Amino acid sequence: MPKGLKNAGATYQRAMTKIFDEIIHKIVECYVDDLVVKAVSYEEHLQHLRIVFDRLRQHALKLNPLKCAFMVS
Repeated sequence: MPKGLKNAGATYQRAMTKIFDEIIHKIVECYVDDLVVKAVSYEEHLQHLRIVFDRLRQHALKLNPLKCAFMVS
């Protein structure tokens, strides 16, 4: 998405809501340009990460590894 568009934020939020439709607010939260994957245990977190990564892959979206943090609270 080109930078500087007036509606870029709303467009991004709409896309994330569509991509993560039934799992948003359950295992993933989208805030501005961040994704937060939620879980209670280590094992559950790994399962949730797999689900989120699969969704991202299905929609040809990539994460910047320099901006990612995993297994933090």
